[in-house]
Amino acid sequence: MCSQRKISNVQALEIDLTDDSGIRPKSTFDYMGRQAGGGQNLGYTRVDFKNYLRNKRQRDLAYGEAGSVLKYFEDQSCSNPSFTYSIQLDANEQMTNIFWADHRMQINYTLFGDVVTFDTTFSTNKEDRPFGVFSGFNHHRGLVVFGAALLYDETAESFKWLFQAFLQAHSQKMPITMFTDQDAAMVKAIPQVFPSTWYGLCCWYIMQNGITHLGNMMNDRSTFLKDFKTCMFHCEKELDFEMA
Repeated sequence: MCSQRKISNVQALEIDLTDDSGIRPKSTFDYMGRQAGGGQNLGYTRVDFKNYLRNKRQRDLAYGEAGSVLKYFEDQSCSNPSFTYSIQLDANEQMTNIFWADHRMQINYTLFGDVVTFDTTFSTNKEDRPFGVFSGFNHHRGLVVFGAALLYDETAESFKWLFQAFLQAHSQKMPITMFTDQDAAMVKAIPQVFPSTWYGLCCWYIMQNGITHLGNMMNDRSTFLKDFKTCMFHCEKELDFEMA
């Protein structure tokens, strides 16, 4: 029963130590379950464990890093009035999602924002927050950045808020084409915020899907891989692609 579940002080200390050491939450929960002779003997569930970590990270952010982030944004806004940022708060007034774009990002998007790539990376910071980057290419095929974000999670609501903040920072200009991964929450959010934008998958994710489903047919010595790359990169028209 919910009223009987509790993380003890000793268990909390052990969770804090493993989290600070960079051990993944799933591995920590499984390890503690084996120590107790089974997860049912821990006295709390996996959901309780995740909630404890979430509250811990929110407290850490509120007491230290939140102030540092806001100070940085304020300094940037004072030195450059074009700098823009958005922060989403949860029901407990804790910072969750953060987006920012400086003047160079805004200029780049004005000039080269017809095609945008958006991707998130996991576990690159100690809070395990997804870090998202909006990027594209300039006229020299050099990489340019249009905006960046630290997210609390990868839900459709978080992505919807982020995409709206992105549009607000760039005068509501929508990209013509957007490439992302095949995250289900992202796929749900994109048409709600970018209804006129064509959405496609990055080549890297298509190749990863090929490796997952086709195995050895996708190795460098495979004639199939050569044909597959020809279809992807050398067929400009849909009919040519279907024929190939």
